Order: sequence, then structure tokens, then C-alpha cells
Amino acid sequence: MSTSDLVLRRATESDWDDIIAADARAFAFIRPLDDDARADVQHKVLDSDVVVVRDHSDPHNTPLVGVAMFYRMTMTLPGGRRVMVPGLSWVSVAATHRRRGILRMMLTELTEQWEREGASFAILTASEGTIYERFGFGPATFEKQISVELARSVMRGEHPADSRVRFGTDEQIHQQVPELHDRWAATRSGAIARTQPWWNQIFADRPMLRDGRSRLHYLLHSGGYASYRIAHIGDDAVAEVSEMFTVSEEAHTDLWRVLLGLDLIGRLTATVPTDDPLAAKLTNLRAVSVTGIADAMWLRIFDVPAALGAREYAGDLDAVLEITDGFRGHGGRFAVHIAGGEATVTTTDAPPTLSMDISVFGSIFLGGYRATELEFAGRVWAADPETLVAFDTAFATDRAPFSGTFF
Repeated sequence: MSTSDLVLRRATESDWDDIIAADARAFAFIRPLDDDARADVQHKVLDSDVVVVRDHSDPHNTPLVGVAMFYRMTMTLPGGRRVMVPGLSWVSVAATHRRRGILRMMLTELTEQWEREGASFAILTASEGTIYERFGFGPATFEKQISVELARSVMRGEHPADSRVRFGTDEQIHQQVPELHDRWAATRSGAIARTQPWWNQIFADRPMLRDGRSRLHYLLHSGGYASYRIAHIGDDAVAEVSEMFTVSEEAHTDLWRVLLGLDLIGRLTATVPTDDPLAAKLTNLRAVSVTGIADAMWLRIFDVPAALGAREYAGDLDAVLEITDGFRGHGGRFAVHIAGGEATVTTTDAPPTLSMDISVFGSIFLGGYRATELEFAGRVWAADPETLVAFDTAFATDRAPFSGTFF
């Protein structure tokens, strides 16, 4: 088989059976998505935003050997500005066709589209941590998994006479949850907003996606919501918190107080931002165990001046920033002046005072990493410590970035 036998094109309806089958194989699903779950996905993406690669070496059998697509999404930047971003997803190459350049072919095709459309950023969630750095993506938001022993979990302070939390009816859930999530998304760097097709899929709560667990239960508060499932693991009943989004500490406390008081539940699990304060609100912080910390969303920057001009900053900075971009050549040397929370950026030939790869810049941009951390790792070069500290101060965010939506 020659490379010319690999044909890339945009997807059509006739490709979706093979796309679903390829997805199940690539991501180790026990069974492919059923018709309802498939329809949910197709309502969220345009066929013209999906690329497929087929092997035409045998004219009687042209298997699908690669697929990649992107969702059209909205992400919050530090300071609250929201920007449109392509969210790369469903990327897979058949095990029979590795090391043939298929991944690079697909990402080049989609990246050229994003550049034509004027995107400053792209995002993804990665199944493996070693694939996407060479394409300029860096891990930008993180999340921690926690396990909470309810018998040891007592909230500090007085127990209120009214929890201010209620179980939502279907009508209340459909009316209030999207609005509460949107309010939250406006407050957190890296947060991804959700369109109606996303909510339709979430609210459908398809049986095949529950994997033997209960349907979602929703707790509503004027300042946020939580959803959870019940799972039976051996002889234990476990509450698995699916989502917790709040816009006030009162809502966070009130919702957790109710979750920690669920009847006949011994343990609760959740995925939360890395700066979630639950443990500090308990009389016994050891009731909360951190079972893992993982990268959640990766960020790729295409237009460095536009990206720098789009967010707000926590401190002033004067630096010459040198960015290298081996995949698309969007690097360069930029004079960056930050004052009053805003950046002015021009290209320059002056000697750099800070240097990094475009993937490293993506990791720093939303506040997920400090430049100092990556300088220790040998991935950032700084002319002097003062510039490095000023850079960290300028790019700091008041809360850890958190995307909140897996895609």
C-alpha cells in the first residue's frame, strides 16, 4: 500500500456506521453507541467538520482507517471574555494503519480549516498524554478525583434550618440547569459553554451510558446545581457526583451538605477543580481522599498577538516573548507590554527575555501552570528571575482553570 492509497475527505451520512464502529474499537468500548446515542452526537457536529481517511488499495474494500472531528465551542478566558474555539474530538487511527502519517494528515487538514476561519485557539481532551504536544497543544486545565467517606464528613459551622437545596423536577431541571451552568461558565477560566444539543444529550441520560447505575438525580440551588448517580459496588452503595457547578461559596457549601447527608450511602466520588475547598469545610479533612489528578483540556494557540490581547491580566509586564511552533510556524518574537490588565503586542527583532514552545505557552495561558514551574522543568527560558516572576504575576488567575465539559 502506498500513501496515495489513503484518501482523506469530509464525512457524509454514509460514513457514520464505520465512524461509530471505529470509535468503539479505538476507545475500548464494550459495544458501539446505539442509535439514540449516535443521533445525539450527530446533532452536535456538522458532517463538514468531520474528516475520514479510507484505504483505497483494494477497490472492492475501502475501510475507514482514520477519523477526526471538531465541535464548535465557546470557552471563557481569564477576565471573562468568551471566544469561539474548535474542540478536536473522536480522533483515532486504525491499529492496522499506524505510522502511515494518517494522524498528521487529518490534523493538518482541520488546522488549515481553523486558520482559514480565523481561530486563535483550539482545544481537545486527550485519551493519551504523549500525542498532541508535537501539534502545539499543551495541557491547560486540570481536575482532581476525590472519594469522600460520608461517616467521617461533617461540615463546619451551624447546620441551617433550611438547606436552600431542592431535588429538581424535570421541568425545573430543563429550565434552570442550563442557566446555572452558563452563569458558572462566565466565572471560570477555561470553562466551556454548552449549546442546546449538548443539553439534549445530557438530559436524555441514555440507559446504555449509565452502565448499570441509576439515572441522574439533580439538586438545585439558586447559586448552582449538582447531579449524581447511585452505583452498587459489591455490598456498598456509592454516590457518583456527575457535575457540581456553583457561582457562590454558599451554594457550594449547601449542595455538599445535602450530598454528604444522603441516606444509606457510605462513599461519594466526584471530579472537581484542583482548588475545590470541600476538605477545608469539613471538621475532618481526612474524610476527603484525592484519588487522582489529571489533565482535562489541552489548548493550542494559533495567533499569539490576538490571544494575548483577548485575556485580562493580574499584573504589569514588559518582556520580549519568543515562541517556537514547529508544526504550523505561528511562533515569532513579540514585544509584550501589559498594564492595567491589558496587553499590547508587537513583533520585534529585540533579544528575547522569555522563550518557550507554543505548547508550553498553551499550558500557561489559562493559569493551569506557572512559568516558574516549567522553567524548573527546563521548558521555559528566562533572561532573569525578575522577568519570570513578573510573567507569573501577570498571568495568574484567582481560581484554577476548569473546563467542566468532556468532549
